[in-house]
Amino acid sequence: MPGDEPPANKPAKSRELGEYDLANASCRLLKLALKRAGELVAEEIGEAGLRPRPFMTLIAIQQNPGIAQNDLVRITGSDRSTIGELIQRFGTRGFVTRARDENDQRVNLLYVTDEGTKALKDSLHGTLRAEERFREMVPAEHRETFFKILAQLAEDESEVESAATAEPAPAA
Repeated sequence: MPGDEPPANKPAKSRELGEYDLANASCRLLKLALKRAGELVAEEIGEAGLRPRPFMTLIAIQQNPGIAQNDLVRITGSDRSTIGELIQRFGTRGFVTRARDENDQRVNLLYVTDEGTKALKDSLHGTLRAEERFREMVPAEHRETFFKILAQLAEDESEVESAATAEPAPAA
């Protein structure tokens, strides 16, 4: 019937689209939870500390001296371009040094400098407090299950058990 169609510049309404539950969409909820976790870190460490992604990346290098840049993608869950940008910034700030792999000159091996170790130490206690606050947001009776499920969503099966049972180090 003429007049029942929307004008060309307006999208047609779809019953299925109108019924989509955006408020409870898993991707939206995970994104908001991640945002909240980042806000907690910012509150705890202040302006000078490392934010979650740089902290995770730099501590991965600290815990794996001589790690190849490509391996950081797997360990941290960040994409290659983000890791590349972070490594560039870390180099500029004097947090990391790079050395060519003797077996493959195309590979950069990464090492945390004394300045990078200082940045990690300066951010560690605030990061731990933020993680503790985030964990406390989950009711105690659901905490173990929640973090086990979160690990299952984020990691492969071999890493699930250690992530679920690991307790964060106590904040000082």
